Amino acid sequence: MVMLFNTFYKTSCKTLVKPFFDTYLRAHFGVLLGAFFTVFGLNQSTFAAAPSGAQTPPPVQVIAYKVPLAPIQKSISVLGQLQAQQSVAITSNVSEHIESLHFKDGQSVQKNQLLVSLNAQEERALLNENQVAINEAKTQYQRVKEVEGRGNVTRALVDEKQRIWQSLLAKQTVLETALAERSITAPFSGTLGLSRVSVGSLVSPGLVIVSLDALQQMQVDLNIPEQFLGVLTLNQAVKLSTAAYPEKQFMGSISAIASQVDANSRLVQVRAVLDNSDGLLKTNMMMQARIDMPAKQRLIVPNSAVVMLGDLQFVYQLIARENGLYQAQKTVVKTGQIGAEFTEITQGLNVDALVVSQGVMRVNDKTLISIKHLQNPENQATPIEQADLLKPKVKPDTQSNIKPNTKPGA
Repeated sequence: MVMLFNTFYKTSCKTLVKPFFDTYLRAHFGVLLGAFFTVFGLNQSTFAAAPSGAQTPPPVQVIAYKVPLAPIQKSISVLGQLQAQQSVAITSNVSEHIESLHFKDGQSVQKNQLLVSLNAQEERALLNENQVAINEAKTQYQRVKEVEGRGNVTRALVDEKQRIWQSLLAKQTVLETALAERSITAPFSGTLGLSRVSVGSLVSPGLVIVSLDALQQMQVDLNIPEQFLGVLTLNQAVKLSTAAYPEKQFMGSISAIASQVDANSRLVQVRAVLDNSDGLLKTNMMMQARIDMPAKQRLIVPNSAVVMLGDLQFVYQLIARENGLYQAQKTVVKTGQIGAEFTEITQGLNVDALVVSQGVMRVNDKTLISIKHLQNPENQATPIEQADLLKPKVKPDTQSNIKPNTKPGA
């Protein structure tokens, strides 16, 4: 029964309903379309084409920057380990027990001051014994010398007695040297470190008893890339700092430049010396050294003017048009040092070029632009140092001391 109904419905729709609607729509399409426009309030003017004389969009207002030449002072920053100009580990030349210590830890001592006495009983006894033998040999030599040529006293006998006397004198010098080695003294004036031995300890050659450093003058060896050799000179200033005194800067100077460049690392060793009369610095402290190079004129733009697209960096350079308007031109540039506020431009721009510094996201090559304001600050004679370029940004309400020159060659 259901199957018969479905067959009748499909046949009726195809033969009766569909032909009726097709005929009706063709006959009354215009009437239906007019009713539609009437109901929804549409008319022909709604779809009329826009007039050909429509107004051009207003130009985009941006803040521009006139590219100046500014003196930028670059610097070389390296790490180095501090050393006293005179530093030595006090050791013994012989194996012996310590008889007494004549210093305290951290004590300042003078040159040739006695530091350690080793057991020297045997050396003293041998020295005394040899002194007696010397006196006896001298007496015998003098006796035969007085009676030379008498009886059996020949010249050969006199020479033999003199030889024995002189041999004992030479032995005395050896014994005195051995005794002196049992007394260890300071080779120069300085400050002692911490003692590593105690009375009764057995010391041997090479065993460190205590360190001695002359801390009045310090030195640090710096490894500098060879490409900077041309700007390094003797007595050139070196600024040093350390984590131990973060608020203090130490001043030094280059005292020597190595005669060779390391063949593997292509580094040259430079030695700087600095005063340490206040005694703040210690041997082996790690120092951050900075050597300033002569300031050079460089092109700079605000960081906000540089746009990055993949590996490319570009700025929007403003090209003058009529009526005081400008057109943006996307210009690929190469940058150098990038600081908290300014970026060094090494290629792509010329001095006095106008670039968009604020509003770059609203600009493209087809946009007409008007300049609302120039961002350039007042003239600044102080060079922009590399350290200033790399320091963190200041707060908006704090005036930065990094200001470029607006005139070439300033």
